[in-house]
Order: sequence, then structure tokens, then C-alpha cells
Amino acid sequence: MCSVMEVCHLRTGRWEQKPTTGNPPLGVKSYAAAAIGREIFYFGGHCNHDGCFHNSLYSFNVDTFNWKELSPTTSHHGPMMKHLCDMIAIKVNGEDYLVVIGGYGPSSYNTSQQPGAQYYEAEGLASGHRQCNEIHFYKLSTGQWISPTVTGDRPPPIDKFTLTSINDSSAILFGGSIADGDSNNVYILNFTDTSVNCSMLSNPGGSVQWPRKRG
Repeated sequence: MCSVMEVCHLRTGRWEQKPTTGNPPLGVKSYAAAAIGREIFYFGGHCNHDGCFHNSLYSFNVDTFNWKELSPTTSHHGPMMKHLCDMIAIKVNGEDYLVVIGGYGPSSYNTSQQPGAQYYEAEGLASGHRQCNEIHFYKLSTGQWISPTVTGDRPPPIDKFTLTSINDSSAILFGGSIADGDSNNVYILNFTDTSVNCSMLSNPGGSVQWPRKRG
């Protein structure tokens, strides 16, 4: 991440560099992003040196090209400091929320755990880090992080998956890296303002061409 945005003009295919204002999350990579209206939101990520992970949340306005920090990196609230998670936007009862799921980060200063979530401690060269299956909501109108009630087939600790909205209050999660390797599992997630229900789809086998494992 840098202080300049690359803009593609779709009608002409021309690329342009435009400066931004405000407080961008400089140097961060492997973050999660989602859009609501004229705002793009960026969560977490990893700086280009060991041990530097984030759980900060920023917004970027595509009209003003201004950055704003909504929630700073801290161990006191919100999701663990991590990267390789994913994020979507949902709307429930007229309220906008961001949903952050999964990810991978250091164990040393991610000591607090979300109730009900699971954590997998990596081994070998990746020791000192862990995957999670945390699910957090961020309510835009109040700036509040929420730990929802999770029911159904909760995915295991996971990173490097895809998370795609189906409509305003549901999404599909596919693939990713889990404790025993890459996955090709598919989950349907249905959200309320305080909960999420997870349903894993079964591979019917036979002539059905199920996607290969990937993460």
C-alpha cells in the first residue's frame, strides 16, 4: 500500500496515478478489502518485515481520494492482528456492516481469543504463528466491533480463501488453506445483525465437476 492510487479508466483502458490525502496504511500487503457505496474499506495486513501484522481498519473515498483510519491496530479489541483473511460488506435492517473472517497472524501478541473461535498453531518454519476461524462484524454507524453468534458448520481455522457476496446478507466461502492442506470446501453464510449461520455444501461426486483444492 502506498500514498498513490492507480486508477484505470474503463472506457479507454488508460491507467493514471493519482495522489491521495489523509492517513493511508503505508507498506501494508495481504490486506482484505470491501466496498460500500463510494468508500473502499481495508482491513489488516502484513508489513514487509517479521512480526508486523495489523488489525486496523481504514476507509478510502473514491470521490475525494482521502484516507481515514476508522479503527487502529491494537490488541484491546476487534479481530486478531493478521493477514490473508477476507472481508465483505453486508446490510441488515438498513445498517451497513463489514464482516471479517479467518486469517493468519503471530501468536506472541495475539494473546486474546474470540469466544467460540478456534486457532491452529503453525509448526516448522511457520512456528509462532496461527490460523483462526474468527468471525467479526464492524458496524459502520457506531464504529463498533461485534462478535456474532455462530451456528452450523463453522469453517475450521483458515486463510487464503475466497469470500463472495450473494446478496445483502449472505455470502459463499470457497477453498483456502487449513491445517491439513488446501481445501475445496464450500460454505454458505447467512447473516443477521448479531449472528451468522454456516452451511457446508456436500460434494455430490459422480459426474459433477467439483473444483479442485486450492489455497
